[in-house]
Amino acid sequence: MRAGDEIVIEPGELVAGGDAMARVDGMPLFVPGIYPGDVARVRITEVKKGFARAELVRVEQPSALRRAAPCPIAGECGGCDWTVLRLDAQLAAKERILRESLRRIGKMSSIPPIVIHPSPLNYRLRSRLHRDGDAVGFYAMRSNRVVPLARECEVVGVRTALECGGAAAAFDREKAAPPPNSKEIWEVDGRVIPDDEEITLRIGENTYRLSTGAFFQVNRHLLQTMLTLVTHLAGRGALAVDLYAGVGFFTLPLTKLFDRVIAVEGSPLSSRYLRLNTTAECVNEPVEQYVARMPEADFIFLDPPRAGARREVIDAVAQRARRVVCHLACDPVLFARDANRLIAAGWRLATLDLLDLFPNTHHVETLASFERAR
Repeated sequence: MRAGDEIVIEPGELVAGGDAMARVDGMPLFVPGIYPGDVARVRITEVKKGFARAELVRVEQPSALRRAAPCPIAGECGGCDWTVLRLDAQLAAKERILRESLRRIGKMSSIPPIVIHPSPLNYRLRSRLHRDGDAVGFYAMRSNRVVPLARECEVVGVRTALECGGAAAAFDREKAAPPPNSKEIWEVDGRVIPDDEEITLRIGENTYRLSTGAFFQVNRHLLQTMLTLVTHLAGRGALAVDLYAGVGFFTLPLTKLFDRVIAVEGSPLSSRYLRLNTTAECVNEPVEQYVARMPEADFIFLDPPRAGARREVIDAVAQRARRVVCHLACDPVLFARDANRLIAAGWRLATLDLLDLFPNTHHVETLASFERAR
């Protein structure tokens, strides 16, 4: 293969990152925008020592896994990359990607049953939208060009408000300066709310105050599911530690189960609301710095950012946890790496939940619990 060549392929699987993979003379070829069962003409864009990449020219025969595009800008808008893949096929692909990551990166020969939690569509509690003139939407795939949101969008949770011009209006709230070209838009009780406004959210029995400028979980439909799973895994005890605690989404219910809870959060803004929302001992400090003095705890929960937890964090968790470690991860490859380190330190993977927090995209959220190996 050489850059610029056009070939016809039929990919066999979807891989972490969302591309389809085909093998050409034994070499893996990665292509976005196609799916297993497609017969597609592609153009080679890059050839490396052990793999190659290509772009789609046209689909010559569509896969049975495809569905009719529900959105007129599917394939153009970067808000989702698996829009035309059937929803059941999306879940099957995510489970396979998780299993393959644990087998290949985690070096695991035995994997517990994976419990899948699907999500309804129009799930986003918050969306990072962009503006270019009158156009408000996500960027186009692999571009900074703004694609206006379609009314048929299955991703954003603010569809009704968008139809009324709410998102565009949210960009114009700051009268003292030109409208920004990027803004986090929230939808709460049918209202569109821009960055840096204080709001109150009630999830089951738990109430949270926060600024919309602080991090909060995206999927409105699975918030209670996440809390229920984590509190069930935590059980009860003397001390729990919540690492990367944010505004206290998981900290708050843990304070009802443990005599003492320590919550660690590096962001000053999130830490301020963490103190308002919980009775936990709040530490405003980078997790990587804090873990050097972290005490032993019955239960340690970590929800690291997309870049994953650093090695010293995983090593400290493995040493200081007494009973259960609970790990929420948004990248199956990085999760498999962390799982491998915990297992090497004497832990075993006990439970595995796949939370489909981002339907219509390749993103895989994993909630795992680890127990001391006997």
